Amino acid sequence: MEKHVIRVDRRPLNTKHSVKDLRKKGLVPGVFYGKKIGSIPISVSEKDLGRLGGAHLFEVTLPGGSYPAVVREIQKHPVSGQLRHVDFHQVELDKKIRTQIPVLTTGLPAVQKNGGILQLGERMVEIEAYPDEIPDYLEVDVTNLGIGDKYTVADLQKNTDIKITGDADGVIAAVIAPRTIETGETDEIENEEENTE
Repeated sequence: MEKHVIRVDRRPLNTKHSVKDLRKKGLVPGVFYGKKIGSIPISVSEKDLGRLGGAHLFEVTLPGGSYPAVVREIQKHPVSGQLRHVDFHQVELDKKIRTQIPVLTTGLPAVQKNGGILQLGERMVEIEAYPDEIPDYLEVDVTNLGIGDKYTVADLQKNTDIKITGDADGVIAAVIAPRTIETGETDEIENEEENTE
């Protein structure tokens, strides 16, 4: 996967006042941590984070050095969606790590055309890979799913070389039939309503 360079700055230790000031300036408070660097309070431009999309491997640049890292957590405001906090974790490129990545589905129009309703389950899966081999997402094609069919994590594993460490029985997508009331049942309901009047 593509590696993105992102610049961060050291920031003073947390205080409510200092964090508010950072956010007013368009900066996101965070922490950059790892075995070699310890734990460093940082701030990063919200615009820079927002432009990076689904990238998982970063070259984090601090005054004094650059380090490969992955995002461990991003916190967002539940209403506005504003970025509130970010955690970067320093990694070693020759050692595998475990992380979660999104699962995206394609082929929805074909499912709907066949009269099915697509229900989504697992939106994220845990994988194990070298940091520079982590994909932005894994794709699931639901085109060939019929009513009553499901697509599990085990099915996804068959279609990727990436090792998935999550629950193999987890359901990613399932197709169900729409609920319909047959005409005969509708007539019975209407007759019952007339008799009670």
